[in-house]
Amino acid sequence: MLNNNGFTLVEVLVATTILLFTISIVYPFISFLYQERSVLKERRMASVLLHDELQNYLWFDQVLPATYTKTREYIPFHFQFSKEVERIKGCVSWENKKQTNETICFYGIPKQ
Repeated sequence: MLNNNGFTLVEVLVATTILLFTISIVYPFISFLYQERSVLKERRMASVLLHDELQNYLWFDQVLPATYTKTREYIPFHFQFSKEVERIKGCVSWENKKQTNETICFYGIPKQ
């Protein structure tokens, strides 16, 4: 008569190996997704801030060119505004979570 009371040591080792292999494949991918998600959050925040700051230069008479820095969520955003022909150019630059510099520029036509 055979003894069928549970798993053998070999079966447990094979299952553990498969589980650890799967985790070692999935974990770096999930980590990468979280990092990209935070980079996209920073881009979205920079775009919103630039839009809001550009409105002051489009609607009110502000001195151009202008350069200043604002900090949001411990990230320093550097703003630059200048006049180009009939448009106002606003740019924001910052260092993202990957330690690379990013810049976004918007253009607007000032109120006449």
